[in-house]
Amino acid sequence: MILSKKAQSTAEYAILLALVVALAAGILQIFLKSGMRAKGQQGLNFLMNAGSTELGVATAVNADLYTQEYSDTKVAGGTDYVDKTLQRQGGTVESYQKQKTSTSSVTIESLNKTQ
Repeated sequence: MILSKKAQSTAEYAILLALVVALAAGILQIFLKSGMRAKGQQGLNFLMNAGSTELGVATAVNADLYTQEYSDTKVAGGTDYVDKTLQRQGGTVESYQKQKTSTSSVTIESLNKTQ
């Protein structure tokens, strides 16, 4: 009786193991990201406090880092636009769109000092 269900139980164990590994990877990813964020904030505060000593006692300076991004995409008009639909054997439909674009972007990082 055990030998007749061996393939099914092996597949069940493989699926269970994959779920456990995926769950562990997700949890570790959350902890890693929060740890990296905390270390970045700690490093930023260390750099902001460098040289800010008053009578030999370091004063605490908290600074938040803000990032703003702006991008502008323009599509070139005229005959550069290609729209192609292809139906393959078996009924699958593939659509392709090709056009020329140009994008300009600006990223600004600013520090907001709070005391």
